[in-house]
Amino acid sequence: MKANYLEDLRSLLNNYKMEQTEKDEIVSDYNEMYEGYEGKGMQDDEIVKKLGAPRSIIRELTEGFKKVEKPLPGGEKIIALSPFAALIIFFVLGFGFNLWHPGWIIFTIVPVTAIIVEMGKTRDEQLTTALSPFFASLLYLYLGFYHDLWHPGWIIFIIIPMLGIWNSRRTLSKLDLIVSLSPFLAGIAYVALGLQGYWKEGWVVFLIIPMLGLLNEKNRLMMLLWELLFIAGIAGYLYVGYTYPEYWAYGLFAFAPIVILGMITGNIEIVGGDIPKEYNIIIVASTAVFLLLGFIFNLWGVAWLVFLVIPVYAINVEAPKSDRVVATTPFIALTIFFILGFFFGLWAYSWLAFLIIPIVAIMKNA
Repeated sequence: MKANYLEDLRSLLNNYKMEQTEKDEIVSDYNEMYEGYEGKGMQDDEIVKKLGAPRSIIRELTEGFKKVEKPLPGGEKIIALSPFAALIIFFVLGFGFNLWHPGWIIFTIVPVTAIIVEMGKTRDEQLTTALSPFFASLLYLYLGFYHDLWHPGWIIFIIIPMLGIWNSRRTLSKLDLIVSLSPFLAGIAYVALGLQGYWKEGWVVFLIIPMLGLLNEKNRLMMLLWELLFIAGIAGYLYVGYTYPEYWAYGLFAFAPIVILGMITGNIEIVGGDIPKEYNIIIVASTAVFLLLGFIFNLWGVAWLVFLVIPVYAINVEAPKSDRVVATTPFIALTIFFILGFFFGLWAYSWLAFLIIPIVAIMKNA
């Protein structure tokens, strides 16, 4: 088992531009750690779990190193010819079948071809992630032009971050993978409920995110208590809202036991602790604005956008300065897209906001 582990690790290291001595040192270090755990009487599966599977640790070990490129035969020629092929197909569709629209979509074959060829050189696992914006856009345009489903057809764009997470699954445990995907699944559920007229109460689906995260709690009794409090809170909130429709706000008190337990156990801190005070202020302020927009202006369908302030702030504080602009563009694009669609009914055009993401990335790396 140890031999296979080290062989897999070396094989993965060989995909990166590293000095051979560096690769040997890494393999040697892991060999020593493996033998150390063996000396403690640990089984192979326990050791692998302790060290991390080669595929789950390779990115951390090779941070800062580029992958070895393995050019695809004729790849550069294919890229160079793709604009001409697209132009020919476009004219055939237009003059021959009067399909100028949506025949123009064929031009997406140019960037798609370039992505496939370039990422194919390094066998990048994120290839489908890179291609997803094009396929999501095509499907979105199809739903819009042929079925007038601009809204909620925009939900298809959620597949982009979901694929990014899925393609990184080797670095995540199964539970962490589910937790990472849960915000997007909850978002889809929330929009589906909202379209049925349940914007006000539908937000409770987002509570599935912390409820899934709590499954990582090592103390089983504490985990069960947390889950029961969440279930009781949701039930209490919905009961108050449906029984006394004019007093939805009072239903929030059903979640008070969760807050109290969190403060007692130190899991929830309004100020202090390891979490900077600024984060707590932003979280509380975002929640207050969300409730204000919802209860006073009945803008539940768009008020959730205020919570994007939290990750944007975290990016601007934690991320390297050179990466901040690119990292925040998805949140900016999503906000522009949803505001234009929600308030002005411009779903057919607001999707163009997502082009900000690749444009900014290209300008940054040019």
